[in-house]
Amino acid sequence: MQAFVRRVVFTLCGLVIIAGWTTCRAEEPRPPAGFRALFNGKDLNGWFGLNPHNLTGLTGDKKEAKLAEERAEFAKHWRVENGELVNDGHGPYATTEFDLGDIEFLVDYKTVAMADSGIYLRGLPQVQIWDWNQVYDLKSPTRKPHLGSGGLFNNTPGTSGRDPLLKADRPFGEWNQFRIRQVGDRTWVWLNDKLVVDDAPLENYSARGEAIPVKGPIHLQTHGGEIRWKNIFVREIGSEEGKQILSAAELENRARLAGGLAMHVSFDDGLDADFSRGDRKCYVQQGANLVAAAVNDDVKLAPTAGRFGGGLHFTKKNNLRPAYCDTGAVGYNDRNWSRSVSVWLKLNPDLDLEPGYCDPVQIVGDDLKKGFIFLEWSKDETPRFFRYAIRPLFPIWNPDNVQWGDIPFNKRPMVQVEKAPFSRDTWTHVVFSLENVNDKSRPQIGRLHINGRLQGTIENWDLTFGWDPEKVLVVLGAAYVGHLDDLAIFDHALTDGEIRLLYGLKNGVRELR
Repeated sequence: MQAFVRRVVFTLCGLVIIAGWTTCRAEEPRPPAGFRALFNGKDLNGWFGLNPHNLTGLTGDKKEAKLAEERAEFAKHWRVENGELVNDGHGPYATTEFDLGDIEFLVDYKTVAMADSGIYLRGLPQVQIWDWNQVYDLKSPTRKPHLGSGGLFNNTPGTSGRDPLLKADRPFGEWNQFRIRQVGDRTWVWLNDKLVVDDAPLENYSARGEAIPVKGPIHLQTHGGEIRWKNIFVREIGSEEGKQILSAAELENRARLAGGLAMHVSFDDGLDADFSRGDRKCYVQQGANLVAAAVNDDVKLAPTAGRFGGGLHFTKKNNLRPAYCDTGAVGYNDRNWSRSVSVWLKLNPDLDLEPGYCDPVQIVGDDLKKGFIFLEWSKDETPRFFRYAIRPLFPIWNPDNVQWGDIPFNKRPMVQVEKAPFSRDTWTHVVFSLENVNDKSRPQIGRLHINGRLQGTIENWDLTFGWDPEKVLVVLGAAYVGHLDDLAIFDHALTDGEIRLLYGLKNGVRELR
């Protein structure tokens, strides 16, 4: 009996010892098929300390000394605990000992309140990690922790992917999982299995406008609060798979464009829309009535002078303003309204336009004080500024009841381009977008793209309108002089990738129909 008790006690002690050992020493990382572990769960092998920002401007011996200092600092701020890579909120970034190119990257992280971190790809910042409980501060309008983690924070504000598509963060105290895919400069980010960045280019933060490096290290950033990492795995993507991924993304963008097309007017055979989800007819306003529009000497069809076949030519400033009813194409509603309008223009604003404001495209309702959206050229400046404006309810944008021209530029809900690339010799592509108008629960944004590139955004405004949906019109040629072609409306705010594809269509929007 005593021997039996001793065996039981020995066995129980062994179980306790084993249990204690397993809680102190985590299992070996187990990467999914095709992946390899970048962190072994035991020590800091494979990583060193480097904050690339600390090397800015350094060369020669000074650079080498700084690199040595960062390596020495690494172990003071990073440690391994229970199979987790832990940083105390300070020191250099954890950096892979080798460079990586096209990859799929997996990592789990857990952080603390008010911390700020991120993941650098190819040595460039960054897939952002926020404390999403922080309150949005209008004094720092481009810093938006309340929208959640995963966005490419160091991209140009307003570009697709700069802020996450949705908030997917888990509550503090829980682990979060990233899946990041990068092919060329194109980046996809999934946070907790939800897509938060969809095919967005990672910008070269170190050399704006230049291509990103073909390869570079991964940095795990530290920035003011403890963060823990585990299950750090990578899979390198070969050239053929990379081509397939990019080709599939292109097809997806094209499918979204085609599926989102709500109206298209080619001006090949007349003013009526070639396609519309609603009324295809073109009208002009006569008093309180809409009547069928007809061309004349002031507004005429140019059968061979369009960007794609025929086009529309406003020969001089006049009162004929072709208009299209909403009835499904514009889709205005008082809950959440998102749309994009695409148009090609050809003119020299300083030589062709007459004095005063000139609006090639407007979206209007039953009362301009209830909302007004327009492209315009300014009336006084030389060269004339090109603008995109979203004016919501009058008391919102003009509480002091002053003239539009008397409000400082930076106090107007608009994007202003001082030297837009318009000319008589080449066509210029313009896309303006609206996102979440009338929805105060989500970011309300307007964007202006010219020739496939973002020019600016309208943000941090209450974009609440008061239109009667049955009275909404798209109006062309208010005091405009020049050519216009290939007008299209899409049922969502187009991404940068969709706009680049749209800009590159060889035969225009007809390719999408």
